[in-house]
Amino acid sequence: MEIDYIALFVADVARSLVFYRDVLGFSFEEPAKPDGAEGYSGKLKIGIYDRSWLPKLFGDRGKQIINGNPFLLSMSVDNLDQVYQKILDLDLDFEIDIIAAPAVMPWGQRLLFLSDPDGNILEIVQSQ
Repeated sequence: MEIDYIALFVADVARSLVFYRDVLGFSFEEPAKPDGAEGYSGKLKIGIYDRSWLPKLFGDRGKQIINGNPFLLSMSVDNLDQVYQKILDLDLDFEIDIIAAPAVMPWGQRLLFLSDPDGNILEIVQSQ
């Protein structure tokens, strides 16, 4: 498993775009939209999205009060079902919170959403 995408959910997309593009040097080839922009840090893809995206992605779970700076860490795998079953079979001292079981999203990607022990959102994507 490897990290292939980082999404940051921000209060002001334009301000964050200036920071990541002009301060950190990330490249954003496409013009930003009011609700988000996608670019690269080297080969790592980064998305900057308005926080209004959270309910669109996670339904009622996205309406929870958000502490700190929310982000989504995305990883790609060759076999999403195998990884999902492995997660379900783990015997840990804590419960893994599955936000949404593997499903095909409206844009065509097959995803699994879960959170880490601190409540940070993780996405695992079926490789194309």
